[in-house]
Amino acid sequence: MQMIRTGDEGSAERRARVCLAAFSTTVLLSVVGFFAALGVLRAVDRLPPPPVSGTWCIDGRFVWLRDNPDWKNAALIGVGSSVTWRNLDFHVVRPEGGIINAAPCALTVNQTRYMTEFLLSRASNAKTVMMVLAPRDFQGCSRNPTAFFDPDLVDQFIDRKLSNRLDRAWLRFRNFRLKDVFFHVLYAEERRSELQFDEFGSGPLVRDVPDAGYPVKPESSCYAELTGLATWLESKGIQFVAVTFPVMPGWAARHDRSRSIREQFRSAVASALAPTKAILVDGMTEWQVPDSAFTDPVHLQWAETAAFTRYVWKAAQQRGADLPRLKSEGK
Repeated sequence: MQMIRTGDEGSAERRARVCLAAFSTTVLLSVVGFFAALGVLRAVDRLPPPPVSGTWCIDGRFVWLRDNPDWKNAALIGVGSSVTWRNLDFHVVRPEGGIINAAPCALTVNQTRYMTEFLLSRASNAKTVMMVLAPRDFQGCSRNPTAFFDPDLVDQFIDRKLSNRLDRAWLRFRNFRLKDVFFHVLYAEERRSELQFDEFGSGPLVRDVPDAGYPVKPESSCYAELTGLATWLESKGIQFVAVTFPVMPGWAARHDRSRSIREQFRSAVASALAPTKAILVDGMTEWQVPDSAFTDPVHLQWAETAAFTRYVWKAAQQRGADLPRLKSEGK
């Protein structure tokens, strides 16, 4: 028996086709609008670095690694947060075997461990890893995701396998962060001025007025991550030099008059590294400079970093570290 389509069924089918067409058109226009907006931002030089990680600053580090592929041949690699990135001036060292600073910004110790393992699985000549530590790096290990980037995606980006325009556009669509784009549009010049790298990958920083910062409370889980990093490096036969960052007097006077934060931090770092052969340089106690030497509690003025780096080198060598020679040591 032949079925006869009623008027209601035909009307419903037409409405479904109209809804599908409207949905498809909306999706298409949204995609076209998205890529058109990217083109406009690129044209006015307001487009942030490709979003391969969690923040524009870390993305900037991956751009540097892509543009400087010789990092894979370096014998000494700096890792960590901006406490490492901003405070080591490798111009004072003879670049024997290759030296680079691969630290980005805003990493907690668990994330530094994750990124270090990623870097060293690709840097086959690495003999030494150096990390400058501040109490701030030990806050948030329990809440900040350890695997904060997709290693396969970063590999493709660093190795320029996302070189064509469609691939780059797909990357921005996949990891789109509206807040990051919005702030980059507003503060692109300021961000670019702070996202500078020297030839070794360090990030010179200069500010006129030191910021006294805020109180910190390190987490015990972060110290366990430091132990894990040191143990992993030792298992790979890689020397680990850890350096506690100097204390800004203004921060100590405001937030740590009892010295309890500093003493607990120094003790906990030493205990975390004790089961390993890691070399610990106590800059928190041994390197004392006035507030004017700092931009904030975790960053030195760039003019101060050369002297700090020389101190780190000599102190580490006295503790048995095998490091390239300082230029001031002569031939």
